[in-house]
Amino acid sequence: MGTLLAVSLPANLDTASGYVRAVFETASAWEQAMSRHRPDSTLSRVNARAGRAAVRSADLANVLRIARELSRVTDGAFDPTVAPVLDLWRRAARAGRRPAPRRARAALSRVDWRGIGIDRGRVSLRRHGMALDLGAIGKGFALDRITARLRSDGCRAALLNFGESSLAAIGPQQAEPWEVVLRHPLGGFAGGFRLRDRQACSTSGTFGQTLQLGSHFVSHVVDPRTGRPLRNRAQATVLGSSAAVAEAASTAMLVLGRERMHDIADRLGLDACWIDASGIHTTPGFPLRRLG
Repeated sequence: MGTLLAVSLPANLDTASGYVRAVFETASAWEQAMSRHRPDSTLSRVNARAGRAAVRSADLANVLRIARELSRVTDGAFDPTVAPVLDLWRRAARAGRRPAPRRARAALSRVDWRGIGIDRGRVSLRRHGMALDLGAIGKGFALDRITARLRSDGCRAALLNFGESSLAAIGPQQAEPWEVVLRHPLGGFAGGFRLRDRQACSTSGTFGQTLQLGSHFVSHVVDPRTGRPLRNRAQATVLGSSAAVAEAASTAMLVLGRERMHDIADRLGLDACWIDASGIHTTPGFPLRRLG
């Protein structure tokens, strides 16, 4: 899925090798379903047939059911059909100039989560030119499936780290929870928190990756409602029981701004930490503590 996956397990070599195998087998299977980086993936086939035909895939249908509901709950701030405007701005970065207004309007007209069709395990996009990009939920969904597989295999302690932006925890039983240190986007660390059994977290930000347009830089995060890169410089970290929900919510919060952080957290039963130039802001249940 375009990034690295790491797993931490107790040092019992008799069982760890089997759990590691299960982690990467599951990740590979879901990459084959969801990745835009693979031309032979199920998602790539759906994109290629947009406006023409459906693709049978119960796995991708399950992902997209969750993604559609999260799009509805976040008022479209998270939208898995954002691919046309993402591609537009990436092409603009390669050309070194902003996209023409006509092309920007055309790309935005193809973004609409309501255009995702799901019919008994068959997936389609209703308009030609529409395309899916699950970069804001795919890693989290894979982590949810990996942790479910590990638990069914008897694993009682593991920490999964997908690209350093999405984490999921199992156990450890009768021991201290996993310690996580949260980087501050302006340098150093914002603090630490503990990730407990059956918890996940996701961090999204506009400080890191950027697109260069000539001498100007713009965020790699695009508002799917306007088709424009975000202007605010911020970072959102979300804690919840599902890595997929946390990942989509952290992106949606960036798009909507700090004023909507509590609203989205309440709607989805999450806790969140927002960091920008004004400081660090958290929902009441986010367990951030100072270090040292």
